[in-house]
Amino acid sequence: MPLEIKHIYFTENELRKALVNFSILKRQFLEIEDVKDTIINKADSVTVSLLVDKALEFENDRVDYTHAEVAASLFAFCMVSKIPLPKRGIKELHANEEKVYLTITLEEEVNFEKYVISNVLKNSSEAKK
Repeated sequence: MPLEIKHIYFTENELRKALVNFSILKRQFLEIEDVKDTIINKADSVTVSLLVDKALEFENDRVDYTHAEVAASLFAFCMVSKIPLPKRGIKELHANEEKVYLTITLEEEVNFEKYVISNVLKNSSEAKK
């Protein structure tokens, strides 16, 4: 049973862009230029806070995102950027010391009765004659 594990790493700028665009759904309107710093908390689950310009008057000058919101924003970023994400498979959000990343684990069932290697090789151009 083949196992595929794919990691998609995001730069801080990509993470900010994804979260700023996601903020529209939360009815929090800000621009990428309004973000002064990014705080990634990876204690139990990955959460992110964007420190924003004081003129925007957000509480504590920050916008906080839950684990689910960060994951959803990055999935949307992948779809818009045409980064393929399989429908099946386990999708997880992680962070290390440098970046936030998605891990996609896809385990495929293989029907070994139909798996056959033939000892005869044919050139496809010769087969058309």
